[in-house]
Amino acid sequence: MAWIDEWGSALDPAELAHETARAVASYLADEAADIANVGNAYRNAHGAEILLVELRTDVPQHPVVPILPVEPLGIAFGEAGSMPLVMALREDFPDTEHQQLVPEGCPAAICVDDRPWDEAQLTWTPAELLQRIVAWFHRAARGELHDPNQPLDPFFGVSPFSFVFPRAVLGEGGSSVELAAFGVEAGKQMIVQAVALSTTESSEVRGRRILPLAYRVPPERMRRMRKAPSDLASLAGFLKERDIELIDDLRQRILGWSGASATDGKRLGSLLAIIVDMPVVGPDGGGSGAADVRMFLTERPVGDIGVALGVLLPGASDEVASRYAPAIVKQPVDEPALRAIRIELAQVHVAFDPDRAAELAGFRRDPRQAVLVGAGAIGSHLAESLVREGRFVWDIVDDDHLLPHNLARHTLSYPDVGRLKASALKDRLNGIFAPTTPPVVRTVLACNVLRPGEHAEALRSLLAEAAVILDASASVAAARHLSDLGGAARRASAFFNPSGESVVVLVEAEDRSVSLRDLEAQYYGAVLRLPALERHLSAVGERFAYTGACRAVTNRIPESRAALLSALAAQGLGRALDSPEPAILLWLLGPDGEVEFTRPTVAPVEQIRRGDWNITLDADLKDNLITRRAARLPEETGGALLGTVDARARRIHLVEALAPPSDSVGSVSGFERGIAGLTEVVTARMARVMDQVRYVGEWHSHPPQASTTPSSTDLRQLGRSAGVLSAEGFPALSLIVGERDVNVLLKEGRPRSQDRTGR
Repeated sequence: MAWIDEWGSALDPAELAHETARAVASYLADEAADIANVGNAYRNAHGAEILLVELRTDVPQHPVVPILPVEPLGIAFGEAGSMPLVMALREDFPDTEHQQLVPEGCPAAICVDDRPWDEAQLTWTPAELLQRIVAWFHRAARGELHDPNQPLDPFFGVSPFSFVFPRAVLGEGGSSVELAAFGVEAGKQMIVQAVALSTTESSEVRGRRILPLAYRVPPERMRRMRKAPSDLASLAGFLKERDIELIDDLRQRILGWSGASATDGKRLGSLLAIIVDMPVVGPDGGGSGAADVRMFLTERPVGDIGVALGVLLPGASDEVASRYAPAIVKQPVDEPALRAIRIELAQVHVAFDPDRAAELAGFRRDPRQAVLVGAGAIGSHLAESLVREGRFVWDIVDDDHLLPHNLARHTLSYPDVGRLKASALKDRLNGIFAPTTPPVVRTVLACNVLRPGEHAEALRSLLAEAAVILDASASVAAARHLSDLGGAARRASAFFNPSGESVVVLVEAEDRSVSLRDLEAQYYGAVLRLPALERHLSAVGERFAYTGACRAVTNRIPESRAALLSALAAQGLGRALDSPEPAILLWLLGPDGEVEFTRPTVAPVEQIRRGDWNITLDADLKDNLITRRAARLPEETGGALLGTVDARARRIHLVEALAPPSDSVGSVSGFERGIAGLTEVVTARMARVMDQVRYVGEWHSHPPQASTTPSSTDLRQLGRSAGVLSAEGFPALSLIVGERDVNVLLKEGRPRSQDRTGR
């Protein structure tokens, strides 16, 4: 074993200096002699030590790979705080999965433990090490070594560089765009950000210039990389075995980059980053879909590489600004010079962009255009979570400015105080990604959606282009306005309840057959119906005056609660927008941090037009009325109706049908609704939903075989109700329930002022 003789000097295992090495040697000699024979030990000039062992592998008669019954191993012990390394010393040791990538000339190193050493050493013992080594050989011999969930084979040896590249650079053949590299020290490594020169703010680039070239190995030609090439010649040989002609390609490219100008000189003075994208090959020879991306950074500039390749000639600096000149006649490749150009293996990271954000979140990139209305506490948290998941390209609409008290539960920070929230949020969200990434927030409009003023046309255009409109304004009026606007964009709304203990998400059907208005009404119905939501809207949190103005108050809600509820809302919102169905989602946070989730059913709706009024009845309420009618047959029944009324929009959403008061009288020929306790019931129901619903009219049933056509009595009663409700500016509504259908009657009374001056 020439390698070990050159590596260090021999010593007796009893002379090992590393405590861990002595423990392993003692255990193998005393407790595991039937499995392993301990040989010599070695120590190199840096203090690293290796213990030689012959291991009985217990392989089957016909192993999947040629593993011998006895294998020579070396267990290496480096500096304190590093995991022991297991090396297979046989020169013809077979290629298998889960071998570490090692430098040329180094023996194979098997990966027996994928845990970080800080974690592994908590339970690590020499016995466990031996068990893992034996298990590795057992699985390798039987073809059971590969685990698709384990990471790619690591590199044995610490690369001083970790490079971050824009995604576009990693495409087939590379982008040939010139980069500027800026390094940040991170312990023993240098994390290098490689940024396109075109994106830098100054023409004077202080970072080292880099020219990237990317190559993708064809899957059918991929074999696992066992040895890390150490020079440009060996890298070219590695790629040639995989059908990539690096030498020919470099000769052609370097000629194209060459010239006599100072600009050409800067380019030829750049380092060359050769990025290789290799498909991960499974144990059966098939691809897993994953890729192993490695980068090889040359230690000599591109011009020197061109000279070694025979396409450039070195020029005198006072004659040729670039210091290199194209060779008139191409020379043969200088193999010794090519081998003298050392390369450094470096880790490669794709710059964080929306595609990588989606990959890390476990999603597919969602490029839909979304308009965020409201850049306040919940809007900022929602947008940041969704942006970090690769969801949407955004526009933001909000005319509010950031004030100091907003920082208690906003994603922005003190330097943004006084700025337009939408503009500051745009900068923050775009700053999440690499500067080479197109902005994820395109446009900011400083306007109120209810009163856009000079921004009306720009707002109309944004909303018309959007695929999703997300209301985070905490304004019922704004949500209803957005719901009423035409267009195919799907609407959604998210808001905290008044006490800040719950968050609500409403998402329209993809075809908008159930709108935000419809969901609002059904949400109120759920609050009225579900015991878990009894205090959902009636509980009001503690208020805080942040200035002396009487209306300058806000709720006391801690950031931890706002962030938690917003995160739940973001998760639910994303999932709901991935489904075509409408959704009402509620999360209630308990005093001890427990979360209760409620998802009320969403029913289809029926739109009923009466004059210039639009009445909405959902299928669940309709079915409930038909069921209640059937339960009281042959008598008629009825009661009061509650709903939302928007006089300006001329819309009524029916929310709840109350049971008949105790003094009501029903018969086979009629129904007279009583009044006992009705006022108290209506008042309590209104209070439970913050007065968002009110009394809107009456419902009653008709007997069997009777149609839902109103009788003369029904019409007289409707007229009397219209006269009463006209004082409040609302119409009177009567709903007649039949065997399979309902009929809605609506009548507006004459205002009382006309009664006094008319007739």
